[in-house]
Amino acid sequence: MLGPEQHHGGGALSPAPSEPVETGPPVDGAAVVRKVARHFLPLIGVCYIVLYLDRLNIGVAALTMNDELGISATAFGFAAGVYFWSYTICEPPSNWVLSKVGARKWISRIMLTWGLVTIGTAFVQGATSLAVMRILLGVAEAGFSPGMLYFVSRWFPHARRGMAMSWIVTFICLSGLGTPIMTHLLALDGLLGLSGWRWIFILTGVPAVLMAGACFLRLRDTPSEAGFLTPPERAWLSRTLENQDRETVGHEKHSFRRGLAEPRVLLLVAVFLCVTFSLNGYQLWIAQMLKSFGMTTTAVGWVAALPPLLAIGPMVWWMRHSDRTGERGWHFFAAAVTAAVGFLLAALSISVPPLAVAGFCIAGIGLYTAMAVFITIPASFLTGAALAAGFGVINGMGNLGGYFGPQVAGLIKDATGGFGLAIAAFGAAMAIAALLILGLKRATRRAVGASA
Repeated sequence: MLGPEQHHGGGALSPAPSEPVETGPPVDGAAVVRKVARHFLPLIGVCYIVLYLDRLNIGVAALTMNDELGISATAFGFAAGVYFWSYTICEPPSNWVLSKVGARKWISRIMLTWGLVTIGTAFVQGATSLAVMRILLGVAEAGFSPGMLYFVSRWFPHARRGMAMSWIVTFICLSGLGTPIMTHLLALDGLLGLSGWRWIFILTGVPAVLMAGACFLRLRDTPSEAGFLTPPERAWLSRTLENQDRETVGHEKHSFRRGLAEPRVLLLVAVFLCVTFSLNGYQLWIAQMLKSFGMTTTAVGWVAALPPLLAIGPMVWWMRHSDRTGERGWHFFAAAVTAAVGFLLAALSISVPPLAVAGFCIAGIGLYTAMAVFITIPASFLTGAALAAGFGVINGMGNLGGYFGPQVAGLIKDATGGFGLAIAAFGAAMAIAALLILGLKRATRRAVGASA
């Protein structure tokens, strides 16, 4: 295991024997978790769809935007990835604010501002203004993903977090359907005097503004505020989460500063750097890679949607297996190796489009599954404010890979005229991530032994 995470198996969670039991009928822990899932997860899932539409819209817009504005592959790679620099800088302070004001208010603010920035991106005039808007998007979005993951940790017991995370990644995969939709938006070219790629930014920014209001109305910060649960259910959930926090840290209080300094957090940063290097490089260039195969714009949209959609079934199954066994490290390792193999196949068969697409599909299954496993790991050794800080550091610093991935791909494309070496680099990064997670397992064993 990656941490002293309490494993409760597949049945209902029940109060610890040493805790007082409420009067009245016993609380069905599994039913409580299902209520929480029904209340929050559809909303969170839609928010993630909107998030990834607003991250990936630039990749589809580039099919016509780059020529219209005279943007080179290197300049596009910089603009696509520079977002992650401002995101990284603003991530820790954003999560500090979230830990003070609560997820409900802060996540709503994040979604409102990123929606407005996305709409504003429709009016850029060149590479420089595009880069500026991407920097502003990073500032606006900073804190969303770790904020949502922190929110999940405050509502779902350990043995159910894998389920919650797999739901989130399922919706991230479903955001792949946005690619064919966005390619059709290019047909709006000329409407109200605006290019089709400008409509992509406008029509993907509006949902974020609307979801900001939905989050403010629907989310709640703690189980004690859950009007959809009965008082005994609220008490059971609060007590269960508090008990598990104490078990996770051996009755040690974890501060915000602890989350910033924990060595295992820094190792997870390195792992996530590799994942985001591959994931964002692949996502932001896949449309242009497929276009280089001679596909039509419509075909590009639908083929680009295949890898994330095909990943849903294997990812959900693998996460359920991880939940049942309580193991995270080897599950991540297997998924990361699968992604590396898929990218290697695509790189070696770049001149044979059907084989390259098959490689992308294998890589997508591994990538999205690895990401689903990865986001359950920090909560295995951090709690409370330290968990918010840890998520912020991992997601913020780790997302710098999201800059280097698109940038390296752009440089390679300009230097070689093709994408083969860039795809191979994505595969190498996932292989390194797989090896790093083995180092994390050893570090965790030492930490557990030292505290025993």
